[in-house]
Amino acid sequence: MKYKNLNLAYLFEIIIGFGCIISISVLGFSGLISLALIGLRPFFLEREPISDEKNYWRFSYKVMLSSLLIISLFIISILILINYFPSLSKKLPPFDKILYLLLPFFLMTRGVVGFIHNQKL
Repeated sequence: MKYKNLNLAYLFEIIIGFGCIISISVLGFSGLISLALIGLRPFFLEREPISDEKNYWRFSYKVMLSSLLIISLFIISILILINYFPSLSKKLPPFDKILYLLLPFFLMTRGVVGFIHNQKL
């Protein structure tokens, strides 16, 4: 089963991911609770059976791979900043807050990449 309107589903992920990033910045670790809102998506959006499974899974694979690559670059750039530029690492938030941001950042990135890839179809 897939969502009938994939654009709306990806916009939902973008909004939830961005909201979670904001709530983590304000509340710290307690802000991760806002990720529970993604569980409301099935209640708001209709689902339909997948008509062409091969193309749908290829599309999902592209979106997931692109999102993972972006997250990997994000992690690598933070590690480079911390290890090789000590003057810049003082300006970064604590490392544990950066790790808390990975999941909502991934959700937001997946929404953006999925929305862009879905526009090309």
